Amino acid sequence: MGDLKMVKEMHKRLYIMLLLAALIGCVSAESWTGQVITNTSSWQIARHSINMTMDISGYVEGTISPVERQGRVLSPYAHYSKDVAGNGALIKERTAASQGKYRAEELLKMRSRISSVGYEFDKPSGTPIWTVEFYADWPVFINSSRSIDYIGQNINDKEFIGNGEDNVGATFLYNMLLSKEEHFNISSKSLNATIIATNESILSANLDEIKDIDYGLKVHSTGIADLKFKQSGSQYLVESRDYAPLSENEERYVGDYNIIRKIGMKSNHTREKLEDDNWLPCCSNGWANMLPSDKIGHSAESVFDCTCVQ
Repeated sequence: MGDLKMVKEMHKRLYIMLLLAALIGCVSAESWTGQVITNTSSWQIARHSINMTMDISGYVEGTISPVERQGRVLSPYAHYSKDVAGNGALIKERTAASQGKYRAEELLKMRSRISSVGYEFDKPSGTPIWTVEFYADWPVFINSSRSIDYIGQNINDKEFIGNGEDNVGATFLYNMLLSKEEHFNISSKSLNATIIATNESILSANLDEIKDIDYGLKVHSTGIADLKFKQSGSQYLVESRDYAPLSENEERYVGDYNIIRKIGMKSNHTREKLEDDNWLPCCSNGWANMLPSDKIGHSAESVFDCTCVQ
């Protein structure tokens, strides 16, 4: 990992931090934050989780109607909200309805566990390049389903499901009739982040996670329907402080629509080297066997293209 002099130099110019915190409240939870800070740029990740098993079920059916109390008539109104978060997985749901007939049912199961987390750094002698790796094994699994049936003056419903940098969203506004069934599974097992930097700037950063989102929606909407999703890659864009999207989509429907939507996103990155990579002798001496710092300025193409000067 380098001698004491090297570590002192790192703390003067390039800061690498892994912050662990125990949050004490109604339940015991933990969080961790990883940071790499140079003179001109930075990279950061944060996660929080808990050893937990949670099962929730709910059902409501009735008529949203005015209520008279102490000579006053209270306006009819129904409101629902749900926020669930753990180890990069996030669920936000909101429903607001005025006078009408309303029925809703939901089921949610969540399992999460706190395991290992840490980091490593290296700076080969004679080079200005640091290689920093953060790793965490904090698995989480969420299974959720929810249905709504409403007829009346107006209902608005919104949901956002995220898993790391991936997300799915749906918003339904100004509906007099709304029938909706949605279900999804979220899982995240582990992550590994590799940052290559000098004291001046971050040269590259990649966040590899084993995770997935399996989402399904069936809805009849009579107002405005806004649907979107985004799946991000592992490459970090230093200038925008975001990750390059692999695919993203936004849709809007205004009127009376039946909509069926199925989305599957999965990332299963692995750091294991394939045995067949070892035979690659050309130009760069085998891409898989090179140090991350040596890959700067090269590409996998140079491994196969043997026209370069030896």
